[in-house]
Amino acid sequence: MGFIRSHKDRPFFLHFVTTVPHLALQVPEDSLEEYKGKWDDPPYDGKNGYLPQKYPRAAYAAMVTRMDRSVGRIMALLKQLGLDRDTMVMVSSDNGSTYKIGGYDPDFFKGTGSFRSAKGSVYEGGIRVPLIVRWTGRIKPGRTTDHVAALQDVLPTLLEAAGAVRRIPAGIDGLSYLPTLLGTGKQSEHEYLYMEFPAYGGQQMVRFGNWKSVRQNLLKNPASPIELYDLAGDVGEKIDLAQKNPELVEGIRRIMKSARHPSKEFPFPALDK
Repeated sequence: MGFIRSHKDRPFFLHFVTTVPHLALQVPEDSLEEYKGKWDDPPYDGKNGYLPQKYPRAAYAAMVTRMDRSVGRIMALLKQLGLDRDTMVMVSSDNGSTYKIGGYDPDFFKGTGSFRSAKGSVYEGGIRVPLIVRWTGRIKPGRTTDHVAALQDVLPTLLEAAGAVRRIPAGIDGLSYLPTLLGTGKQSEHEYLYMEFPAYGGQQMVRFGNWKSVRQNLLKNPASPIELYDLAGDVGEKIDLAQKNPELVEGIRRIMKSARHPSKEFPFPALDK
């Protein structure tokens, strides 16, 4: 908030990263009191990672509330300073909700809803996250979209919104979705989205249209088979259609090979070979 006040007279970019909600389940006592006793709340003994917590459900709920309060204070300050209509605000997440660890109860909170798996996975529960955008007077309130985007699209979107299209770096994978936000102009679409994750056993993912493909356990088996799902009717990724669509699978295999670039910072031994 101090940064916003000191930059109120000129354009600024603020990347605010909150550490809540996150494990360990710790929150100041004043926030915890708001939720203690609201529901059955078995104590967490700390034996499944992180510190123990006497009221784990209350603690997690309080963390979410503290995040909401922080965002609300920022929004109120923008309005107070007269910056409300000149500022685009985006809220998103780095990954889906976590699995059952550290006292967090995914069944109680329904953290990933009907999506499969959780944080650390390239199934929808691990990578599909909310994106809420507000730009008073420019973005119509209450609209939703099925446009397929990813966090690499944020940079070109913000640069276009700032009138700096020429500053968008050449050769990046991101596409501006400003036309979708404003409801004007033609929206460019990704031919496909490719993701890889050396952790959690080693994984790859390709999404194009409503088709979604996943490879798992690549560290143990670099020849791991490709799974294929139709998200249009199977958002929970329960029905593997790979055997029924061999030509599609071969196309995906080519994308998984051509789309990736070995990285010294993020080595993936099973694929870098």
